[in-house]
Amino acid sequence: MITLCEDARASARGVALEAARDESFSALLLRIANSAHSMSASRIGDLTQAVARLGFGFVQGLAVASIAAPGLGAGLDRSVDEELAEALRQQHRHSVRVGLIARALAPSGVSAEVALTAGLLHNLGLSVLALFAPKAFRHLLAAAARGDQLPPVELDTLGFTHAQLGAALAERWSYPPPLVGAIGGHDADVPSERLPALIQIADLLVREAGAGIEPPREIRPEVALAAGVDVRSVAQRIRPLLDAQDRLDERMQKELDESGASL
Repeated sequence: MITLCEDARASARGVALEAARDESFSALLLRIANSAHSMSASRIGDLTQAVARLGFGFVQGLAVASIAAPGLGAGLDRSVDEELAEALRQQHRHSVRVGLIARALAPSGVSAEVALTAGLLHNLGLSVLALFAPKAFRHLLAAAARGDQLPPVELDTLGFTHAQLGAALAERWSYPPPLVGAIGGHDADVPSERLPALIQIADLLVREAGAGIEPPREIRPEVALAAGVDVRSVAQRIRPLLDAQDRLDERMQKELDESGASL
């Protein structure tokens, strides 16, 4: 992203798509774009608008700073065990894929860019729990490994769900109401709005594909109707997206391993 921001051919959309690969950095971009710093009363709900508002220079500076203190990741205990580290990696893989699928499936009346952002950040609450309440997060990991759905377990042990926590943070950070609603409503039995219903479908499709820490769950017909998505026809559309992202992850991991070996 640092290099891309220096490219004269770069666009806000291209920089936003690169930013979308990192959940915590995307959250940071939106938070700052909607803060008093931006000097605007209108709220921003997608990354392309956030990049355009802040400017390439500012975004590049954030990217440089995030190397040393990567957003929410700055709160992670560096002595974290491998179980938690792997869960965070799976969370990241899951969130990126949910964002991409939500963007691809966005029906008429739903901004594809807002869908991307909502999908990327839908599990913001889980990320916060992993980083700042690791004992509680490990309890959720154990429940998910047994095949338990997380919201009932969270309500029983924490008194709130990760969706509610994420929505509370999104509201505090001045995210637009549709984005707050998507984060808070993506696990509802039947989301009342189209965007959270779309995010739930993308979430469950990615779970079914094996990415993430939450167990699969059947997509309810009422949710598909609320989202305006024909679930029966989407399999062929999403498989290439998932395969391409898998190849990208493999290539990036290989480059990281080779870089480490050279050092």
